[in-house]
Amino acid sequence: MNLLDLVRRGPARPHLVTAAYHTPNGPLHLGHIGGPFLSADVVARHLETLGHPVARISATDSHESYILMTARRASLAPETVATRYHDSALDALTGLGMRQDAWPDMHRDPYRAVYHERSHAAVADLERRGRLVRESEKLLHATATGRGLVGAFVHGRCPACGSGAAGSSCESCGLWFGPADLLDARPVLAEDGPAELRTVHSVFLPGDPRYFSGEEAARRFPPGYADLLEEYVAHNGRRIRLNHPLGWGVPWRGGAANDVHLSYGTGTYAAFSVLRDLYREADPAGRDAFARDTDVVTVATGGYDATLPWMFVLAFMDDDTDWQPHQHHIMNRFLLLNGAKFSTSRGHVIWAHDYLAAGLPVDPLRGYLASLSDAGRESDFRTAEFADWTSRVLAGRWDPAVRRALRDGTGDTAPVPHSFTAEAVAALTATADALRPPTTSPRAALAVLDDWVARADRGLAPGEHATWLAVLAVLAQPLMPSFAGALWKALGAEGSPTLAGPLPGRVTAPGAYEGLPAVSRAAVEALLPRQEATG
Repeated sequence: MNLLDLVRRGPARPHLVTAAYHTPNGPLHLGHIGGPFLSADVVARHLETLGHPVARISATDSHESYILMTARRASLAPETVATRYHDSALDALTGLGMRQDAWPDMHRDPYRAVYHERSHAAVADLERRGRLVRESEKLLHATATGRGLVGAFVHGRCPACGSGAAGSSCESCGLWFGPADLLDARPVLAEDGPAELRTVHSVFLPGDPRYFSGEEAARRFPPGYADLLEEYVAHNGRRIRLNHPLGWGVPWRGGAANDVHLSYGTGTYAAFSVLRDLYREADPAGRDAFARDTDVVTVATGGYDATLPWMFVLAFMDDDTDWQPHQHHIMNRFLLLNGAKFSTSRGHVIWAHDYLAAGLPVDPLRGYLASLSDAGRESDFRTAEFADWTSRVLAGRWDPAVRRALRDGTGDTAPVPHSFTAEAVAALTATADALRPPTTSPRAALAVLDDWVARADRGLAPGEHATWLAVLAVLAQPLMPSFAGALWKALGAEGSPTLAGPLPGRVTAPGAYEGLPAVSRAAVEALLPRQEATG
């Protein structure tokens, strides 16, 4: 049975999926994993089940201010911090089944040299075409250290909503603003001493209103997210900042001693340019994934606070550019942990590497995180609810349904009823709709998977068992790939579950399925900070 033509819309097309633009200032925690990294892996795996070739090429933001902050607090070189946590993130992602085909560190060669060259070349080109604006302004500096108080080094309140904010962005309302706009600004580190205003020379890039606009953002982002760009323009004007006095990053040619490229300005653009090269090198046809007339579909993921940095790339576009940014952006709201925001500084986290080191199963974690994935609102990873879900749903309902189908399907050679084929197509189509960028929803895809399990609970007729298992494997592949692979093997099929070929029609190796494990509450809460786990 081949259902591909009934589910996939149009021919196979090459895809590039970019997961976030991660700041390697510490290990990955489940808040990181449950947002942009899970979304990227889910959509990539789903596209592969439909026969689309997919490249996973992402990068880390190795020059962000939080790397320098981590280095200062730990008495380390910022290069050490960036390298350590770049590699640590890749290890965690690999352990969670979220492989990357390329994971360049813009701090290390060969990428460092290219990243620096592209940053400088972008500014030179914009300067040549008269697109830059230079202004003098006063920004806060530390009197004791002389450090520019930007990014992670200054806290205050958001000028729009009044919430606590750091640097130039507010995690509560999503707005980005100028460093001088932060209300009640104060240094974060005591060693910096009092703050004072000093004159700096700043460079801005005005965005073409045809591209740096809510209309353009609405074509590339989920519904509602373009409002953030409109609010940004209302507060800041139609332009983005390209430099700041952080002292860590790509030096700004001709600038003051601590003047560097802003990682969310030319930094993002230069990193994007490196991804463009990497895809061209990896693609058998040597295609440019970001050409304006490309047939490659490009998808990026990010958290709510990364929305505007992704949109800032639109400011570089004009009629003379020969490229376009990612066509689709899958965004996530914040994931809480037991009712409070994940916090590295407070230790209110579950580290991904701790979960893996404890030997806890990956698929139940991926499935539960998928149930929480939401582009429209915050969600909450509740450790007790996670344990209950794995016991009640996975071990308590899904696992018995699979075992019944394997038992009853062994030796079943009856033809598949046409009505059941129609049900299978409906479920597969519902998942394709749920995972189509940019409105990709792992949560909705998990609901379809759960409904398909419920179909078996209502009873399977002769001829339906193997097809039910095969469709279950394809539906589960994006979300819980180990579970899906075991089902596929039980049907005697090779490789990964896919619709790009006939579905296997016989149960031939039921022993390949070993079951869906539950995760105990005690096991997962042992990963919390001690005072929380025992409180």
